Amino acid sequence: MRVAGAVVVIAVLNGGDGDGPARRFAAAGAAGLLIADPRVGVAEDLATALDRIGCPVIGVSSDIHQPSDIAALVDTAEKHLGPIDLFCVAGPDGEKIVALAELPGQLDRLAELLDPLGEAIGAALGEAVPPQRRAAVGGPAQLA
Repeated sequence: MRVAGAVVVIAVLNGGDGDGPARRFAAAGAAGLLIADPRVGVAEDLATALDRIGCPVIGVSSDIHQPSDIAALVDTAEKHLGPIDLFCVAGPDGEKIVALAELPGQLDRLAELLDPLGEAIGAALGEAVPPQRRAAVGGPAQLA
């Protein structure tokens, strides 16, 4: 999975931690990060600490259990950073990462990634991610 030059969204679940993945993505040459954490101020503080020329970092308080929050994350990331390349969910049991360019047409792999959150989130992502990002470019995404 290529990180250098990638725009990455990191969605933190309750009990998860975005600090580790955010620092790893930034160190690996990500072109931009959007960190979403349900705890008020946590993502914003991390973004302030990591933001730099060449890798702008945006932090928002957001709960990806809410389909409207997912749509807002996609919108915010694309408006300020460009098309999303990688989507990472950081939960209490670790991280799952998917490359959006490798997803099949209906974002099935991203829906699988978010399966514990329910089908509504996968459907919301299918509606929120622009059609050009939905096209399959290769085989199935590799989850880390």
